[in-house]
Amino acid sequence: MKKITALDISKYFVEIASKIDENDLTNLKLQKLLYFAQKEFFDKTGKLLFGDQIEAWNFGSVVRSVYDTFKRCGAFPITSFDIEYKAEELDKEIKSFIDGIWEEYGKFSANYLVSLTHKKGSPWNVAYNSENKVIDLEKTN
Repeated sequence: MKKITALDISKYFVEIASKIDENDLTNLKLQKLLYFAQKEFFDKTGKLLFGDQIEAWNFGSVVRSVYDTFKRCGAFPITSFDIEYKAEELDKEIKSFIDGIWEEYGKFSANYLVSLTHKKGSPWNVAYNSENKVIDLEKTN
């Protein structure tokens, strides 16, 4: 099976969000959902969901390749029209896991999700105050 990338996971989040009328999936919110997906998957399995690095930026966690892909959307919601190609087919277990992340965190605003990532002692907080600014869940959990 092909390695899953953060962009694959992102595209699945976009597919989910595009099906609802109140789609508020901005790049900022997407970045936080990726962080929570990676963190909860690691907490559950001891493995990373995707291999892309997550960086600690001012407004929270960011996967640079995903940010670059969707930065043209600015502060507007990302929709299925913004996806250049369909996500790599994810297996049922991964889709089910991502559905659970969406169920738990997708209802919250981007700003609220930022506040969750910025808590003192969080992996974002540790990385943001370090030299390399990379969130390493294996070291901060």
